[in-house]
Amino acid sequence: MKQAPSPATVESEVRSRQFWQLIVICGTQFLVALDYSIINVAAPSILKSMDFSSGLGVAWVLSAYPLAFCGFLLLGGRVADLYGRKRVFIWSLAGFLLASLLAGLAWSPASLVAGRALQGVAAAFIAPAGLGLLQAAIPEGPQRERALGIYGSALSAGFVAGMVLGGVLTEFAGWRSVFLINVPIVLVFGLLARAHLDESRDRHASRDLDVTGVALATTGMVALVFALTEGEKYGWTSAPILLSAVIAVPAVALFIWVESRRHNALVPISIFRRAAIGAANLVTILLICSYGGMLFVLTLYLQTHLGMGALPTGLTFAVSGVIAIVTGIYAGKFVERFGLYRVLLLGIVIETFGILIMVGLPEGHGLALVLIGTSVNAFGHIIALITTSIAGTNGAEEGRQATAGALINVSQQLGLAVGVSVVTAVAAHFAASGGPEATLEGWRWALWCSVVFAVGAIITTVLLRRRFQGEVA
Repeated sequence: MKQAPSPATVESEVRSRQFWQLIVICGTQFLVALDYSIINVAAPSILKSMDFSSGLGVAWVLSAYPLAFCGFLLLGGRVADLYGRKRVFIWSLAGFLLASLLAGLAWSPASLVAGRALQGVAAAFIAPAGLGLLQAAIPEGPQRERALGIYGSALSAGFVAGMVLGGVLTEFAGWRSVFLINVPIVLVFGLLARAHLDESRDRHASRDLDVTGVALATTGMVALVFALTEGEKYGWTSAPILLSAVIAVPAVALFIWVESRRHNALVPISIFRRAAIGAANLVTILLICSYGGMLFVLTLYLQTHLGMGALPTGLTFAVSGVIAIVTGIYAGKFVERFGLYRVLLLGIVIETFGILIMVGLPEGHGLALVLIGTSVNAFGHIIALITTSIAGTNGAEEGRQATAGALINVSQQLGLAVGVSVVTAVAAHFAASGGPEATLEGWRWALWCSVVFAVGAIITTVLLRRRFQGEVA
């Protein structure tokens, strides 16, 4: 008669499986974040290599990925919840691989932009499915909080690695390699996913998809993010931006109205009243407004004012990236010991202080100031961001785990779009008077905008502290 395994053996097997699940989920999120930023350094080489004279600007190569990613996130989360998070995760990885091949072997600007857009669509399914799988695999509590800390570190590592790796690959292997490198990585993670991930989905809900909600959400999000990110380039009163705003505002308003009345809603409005989910998403938007705007200003300062190349600029941000990665690994333990509210508030205060160090950007020799300020900022930012991720996913219903993950991702994308658009407009206003001093003054005021967003996050956190303390159900 076969002897039953001992409790210690069972626990060891569970921990081993959870370890590999975490490797797969965090590894793919690293890849999603990496492809967000890896293209920036390669853009000049792409412009030289391909004929963009037909009117399809190289800027679309940069914006196609985030636009598609943001537009399809809510759909990706709900499809994963309804039809199986592992199934959606693996099929989306296959889609990401094919899209990377299309971009890497592109024969025209249109095929390259199509590849980038399809990468964004696939990533919009991978990200929420992965976060839903993590929540299903690891029970709510200290263990999940530590796992989410590692997850946040993987995202930070991916974004920073993209800035550095993009320069290295473009320099030594050509711009096509920034896409083709995804192929072997996705193959490895796909095989690991099949072997180690467990299927999970909403077994109580009808598989009828809220098609109306999908159409409104996708249309509204793509139009809104396009208007925010491209407003400065086209002009805030130009026809493309005004048309996008005319589409986005009613689409988002209709989405909220429809979702509040549907039984099988893509995103039920009630989810924002559960635990700290609504509060976490609001604070996340403000955090990313501050952080994204700051990074944009500092990139301009380092490259155009201090004359640093793209790769040295990426390496400068890599210092704060390493700090964020190490801090993220321990962020879950901070939450476990001191509680969500205290850790979140402390993280935002430290993040704000980091920006304040840099608001008086000097005329010259500002590299040391940037290194110190971004290092302090990264320490506080990753603590705050992981805490909002924990708050934004804890308490979600079993059948809405991927949806909750999608919402956090949407909040991050909205925050990035709003933050960059605001600081760009402020910097451009001052630069319009002409001269390097006016441009520098514009960047200083733009950094003050990042401070205002961070202070807004502090005030919001304090006002909603009962939700972060778990006193409001």
